[in-house]
Amino acid sequence: MTTIKGIVAVLLAVSPVLAAAEIVYKYQRPDGTLVYSDSPVKNAKLIARFDLPPAPPAADPGQGDSPQRSASKADEERRALALDEAYSQIEAAGQALKKAEERQQQAVEPLPGERLGNAGGHSRLAPGYFARQRAIAAEVDAARADLDQAYRLRNDLRE
Repeated sequence: MTTIKGIVAVLLAVSPVLAAAEIVYKYQRPDGTLVYSDSPVKNAKLIARFDLPPAPPAADPGQGDSPQRSASKADEERRALALDEAYSQIEAAGQALKKAEERQQQAVEPLPGERLGNAGGHSRLAPGYFARQRAIAAEVDAARADLDQAYRLRNDLRE
C-alpha cells in the first residue's frame, strides 16, 4: 500500500473521531505508520498538532422556522420563480430567433419582380430585394438581442 493510500485510509478510519475533536494529533509509530488521534498514542512520536474550529451548532428540528429563515425561504422561492421565468424567456427568444433565421434563409431567393434586366442572359437585383434583405436581417438581429437579454437576466439571477 502506498503512503498516500495509507494516509487516506487512516484519515477515513479516524474521521468520526476527528469530527468530535477540537485538537487532533498526528503521530508516527515505530513501524512508520501515521496515526491521527485526539488523545496521546503510546510508543509513537508526535509530529504535529492541529487545532480544529468548533463545529457549528446543529439546528434543532423542533424549533420550527425562525422569522429570518422564513424570509430567506420566501426569497429563495421568489428567486426560483424568477429563474423559471427567465428560462421561459430564453426558450421563447430561442424559438423566435430560430423562426427569424428560417425566414431569412427562405428570403434569399429573389421574389418575382425583384430582378431587373435580362441583357446578355444576366440580370441584376432590384433595390427592393436589398431592402427586404435588410428588414429580415434586422428581425434576426432583434431576435438575437432578445435572446442575449434573456440570457443576461438569467445569469444575473443565478449570481
